[in-house]
Formats: sequence, C-alpha cells, structure tokens
Amino acid sequence: MCAAALAAGAVSSMAQNVYSLNVVGYVNKSFSSGNYVLVGNPLNGTNNNLSTIIPSPPNFTIINRWNASIQDLDPTQPTFFTSTGKWTSDPVLNPGEGFFVIAGANFTNTFVGNVPQGALTNPVPIIGGGNYVAVAPNVPLGGGISNVLSGYVPGNFDIVNTWNVGIQDLDPNQPTYFTSTGKWSSDVNLAVGDGFFLIRSGAATTWTQNFTVQ
Repeated sequence: MCAAALAAGAVSSMAQNVYSLNVVGYVNKSFSSGNYVLVGNPLNGTNNNLSTIIPSPPNFTIINRWNASIQDLDPTQPTFFTSTGKWTSDPVLNPGEGFFVIAGANFTNTFVGNVPQGALTNPVPIIGGGNYVAVAPNVPLGGGISNVLSGYVPGNFDIVNTWNVGIQDLDPNQPTYFTSTGKWSSDVNLAVGDGFFLIRSGAATTWTQNFTVQ
C-alpha cells in the first residue's frame, strides 16, 4: 500500500496508488517472519540510511544486500537488536537498489520521504555478461515490466527475475527480451517498493528514468 500527501498536483499515473501535492509520501511494505523479501527503497528519506528507512523492525531482523562483484549475497548482514534499538551497521540504501529483508517477526514498514523527480540514473551499475544485479525503480513505480523498467533499453536475451516469497526462491517464470519481436516473452506485475534481479546479456549500460510530478 502506498500513498502521499500533496500540495500542488498529482504524481504521474505511472506511480501506482501514489498521490502527492508536496511530493512527500509514504509506502507501506509488509514482511513475514523469517522469509526473504526482495524490496527497494521507493522514496528519498532524509539520508537513506538503513536506520532512517527501516527505523524500528522486530528483533533480529536482517538485511541482505546483493554483491554483484561476487554474484552472491554480501557477507555483511546488518542486524537489528531491540536491546540496543540499533542496527549493527547502518548502510545507505538509495532508491534503485534491490535488497532482501528477513524479518524477525511479522511487521509492516512505512517508507517515508520525497518522491524523486527528473532524469534519474540508477545508482546500481547495470553490468552485462549475464550477471545478476539486484535493482528497483528509482521512483515509486509498480505494474508490468515495461512500466517498472521505463527508461531502460533492453538488449537481446535480457532477463527479469523476480523473487517468489511463497517458495522462497527465484520465480520460475523468467521474462526474456527478444529484439526480434521487441517484446518481453512474458510479463510480471510488481508492486511499488518491490526489487528484482536484472540479468543483462550484452555490455554494461546505464538505466535512467524520467519522472515528474504533474
């Protein structure tokens, strides 16, 4: 669920269920105990530190970031302890990066911040060669692949791999882009704040999204 308080217009219709005037909003994401959930920070908080965007999760909640250089989960796992009210480390998680949240108990986090606007280059390098990169839109976008990946120019055999919370694994449906048809082989629906893996078959590229409040 997501919403926003507005002061002068409505956010582009591409931002599902986000409404804004002053372009400050919130997005609610629910997490279930012990399950890996792949998300992205959909809004710009005051500093985007983990302690700012997820300030008070349940005890033993863990963050797992994807390390594209080793093609595996990063060995550093920030963990929240209610005894101290702090995370063991406090990385910056900017909009655009996909990361896993493993909740210590069921909870709902409210991401609060400004809706990013303008020509926004994803901070996560989109490396090529079939490597997995964990990403999310720079802005609070949901919907099908073409909407969520607005601004990204896909190459032949690029793949989108979403995370299936129910089976706790990558979803067996892997939408693949074919330049011969100019289409993805299938579509998936992503909610605002969802992360996913983008596997680019060709050379590295940048992903720039244009987003404005109307």
